[in-house]
Amino acid sequence: MDSSFHFNFPGSSTYCIAGYHRKVAQTIRPLRLPFRAFRIALITSSAAIIITICAIASYAASPPKPAPAPTTSNTGFAPDSRTLFAPILCLAPPGPARASRAIAIFDRQLAFQRKLSFHPKIGPSLQHVIDLLPPRQSTLIRAAALYSNSEVPWHDQADGTHQICVAGQPDSADYLYTLVQQWRSPEEPARFSGIFSLKPAADSAPANVSSVTGTLAGELMIDTYGLGELVDLLGDTLREFHGDLKPPWDSAAGKFNHHDRAAMDRFHRQMPHLAAKFDRYFKFNNLLDEFNSPAGPIVLFNVDMEVRQDALKKYPLLYEFYRKLVPAVVAKSDILDAHGNYWMREAFDHGHIHFTIMLRDGLLTPFNGAMQPAGDTVALDEITRGGYRTLASGQVTSLAMNFGLANIGFTTDYRRDAGSCTFVNRMNAVPQLVAPPGVHQVMDLVAGDFLRVLATGDGGLNSKLSSRMLPNGVYDFAAGFTAELNYSPTLELLARIGDAIAKEHNDRVRAEERAFGEELFDAFVADYNEARPAILALDSDKGERQVKSK
Repeated sequence: MDSSFHFNFPGSSTYCIAGYHRKVAQTIRPLRLPFRAFRIALITSSAAIIITICAIASYAASPPKPAPAPTTSNTGFAPDSRTLFAPILCLAPPGPARASRAIAIFDRQLAFQRKLSFHPKIGPSLQHVIDLLPPRQSTLIRAAALYSNSEVPWHDQADGTHQICVAGQPDSADYLYTLVQQWRSPEEPARFSGIFSLKPAADSAPANVSSVTGTLAGELMIDTYGLGELVDLLGDTLREFHGDLKPPWDSAAGKFNHHDRAAMDRFHRQMPHLAAKFDRYFKFNNLLDEFNSPAGPIVLFNVDMEVRQDALKKYPLLYEFYRKLVPAVVAKSDILDAHGNYWMREAFDHGHIHFTIMLRDGLLTPFNGAMQPAGDTVALDEITRGGYRTLASGQVTSLAMNFGLANIGFTTDYRRDAGSCTFVNRMNAVPQLVAPPGVHQVMDLVAGDFLRVLATGDGGLNSKLSSRMLPNGVYDFAAGFTAELNYSPTLELLARIGDAIAKEHNDRVRAEERAFGEELFDAFVADYNEARPAILALDSDKGERQVKSK
């Protein structure tokens, strides 16, 4: 790990974790995590965070194109008879009554997660600060100018750093965030501490701060599980991603057929409440494709789905926002290994939501641009160190012209041992502006220097996510990012104009987003509660004990 990586808040050295020495080690080659990351990093979007681990391998062998072979083996994939909730056993250490212990852990997390994700409550003093800050969409752009805003109740440090500190804790059915005087690490489960700080760059004059190092970081303590357990849960969940694993096999990707229907039927049988919500809100054009090969069946989990816009009308503000978003936005993100092969691809393309990973024997498999296997499988629970690359882009169409950013690249270093798990990410290239000819030159003059400083200044934008188990068995999560942020008057002016438009999307639309998320969450919890007998049966059914012990 790069020992120079730091967050500019007290006790940051606590999160520098070293000494990784599990039994398997593979060398391989972002994670933009403000306070809100903690509100999505545990259950509701743990898959979104941990799926990033899918790229932890850097070898590729370029095997032959899948060829038909007479086999129906489903080695490594979970049997249809196993409950879809079986992977939660990974949340509890191996031993007697593992299923019942996992249920107790999951129950605590679900109760906490509901408060954290869907019922935030802002204290009056913190709300006053939020009202003084620019909308979250432009905080980075306006950070240097924000440093000199005397209306913000900054806490000034000896080195010139301005900071705002926040604490969070459960408050009945809500999760309450309040403004506090200074940073203090959480001392009991379900407590949160966060900090936003701006420090003048070394070459800034006191009377003219033209560049700042911005840090947004937080720490959360929970009594359930850490990132390592989520990695194991994901690894076992991947075994559930299959259809019927039977011929006739697919000859090309993207066709909805008996493989997709088999997977959907199982989803409806075992998670009927959540499946009903998905039926209402989403249309699936494709779910997965199944090929055969001499090495056995290959599953391309190849989602192409669309939101049923009319179904969103019960959330009128969210519906209106999404209706305007669909025809204008294209965003893509790929996770790649050192050879340029893919571990994951995702995209939002004019309303189509795409997500692609490949599995063989229930294990993650790299694939090339032709969606063919391109290397050995990887067991996520056996990875202790490595790295990968993330490449993203996004653009908006306005007045028949495309504007946006491309080549948004990060490299990530991953480390894990028996009690801790850490991701350290760093921007590895200057993002490229997307704009029509002529306009592009103007945009580069406006934003080019800001982007160059963001990518290269003070070591470049970097972030970190980690969890570690404390001696008392409680898990400490820490996350944050730091970057040098240049002052750009013209870019700030454009940001202010954008803020005036985006303001309509802020509080009221986010409230509807949370309500929509909680509707899906409730359906998931209902299915989970009905599956309790099947989960508990895993303690006595040796044939179903296929969750790996660590």
